[in-house]
Amino acid sequence: MELAWNSWNSYDTGPHRDLVGELAAAVQETTDLRFGLYHSLFEWFNPLFLKDKENNFTTQDFVKMKSMPELYELVNRYKPEVIWSDGSGEAPDSYWMSKEFIAWLYNDSPVKDTVVVNDRWGRGDICRHGGYLTCNDRYNPKALQNRKFENPMTIEKPLGIRRKQT
Repeated sequence: MELAWNSWNSYDTGPHRDLVGELAAAVQETTDLRFGLYHSLFEWFNPLFLKDKENNFTTQDFVKMKSMPELYELVNRYKPEVIWSDGSGEAPDSYWMSKEFIAWLYNDSPVKDTVVVNDRWGRGDICRHGGYLTCNDRYNPKALQNRKFENPMTIEKPLGIRRKQT
């Protein structure tokens, strides 16, 4: 399977099948469910990301060579109607080129009429933008909200992997 941004995928390494494609087809062709994908904007240990971080996110090598090509390809290939972005972190949305991607997504993409996104597209965006809000872990608005939101709670408090987690 040709991927513009990466040769490491389940088709070329592993089971030699397009697992995401098979799941997308199963959901889209046999159910009334909306198919969605999780996408982590950053990779904590990717050398390109680490170099951009070292440059205080004034360079965008990781975004231009990995993150954005990956997102465009995921949308064009699998046509997800939900994109759950995970990229609030340290870098602003300008680093991630989020506005440009979301403008394309809602105006020109193959899912422009049906897609919905959350709000984790850069530092400071959480609980402010998006088709629905993904506020902090264990978010409790304490009152009825005008905006749709989700609360993806962790089992334990930390987000990420902990080797000694119980």
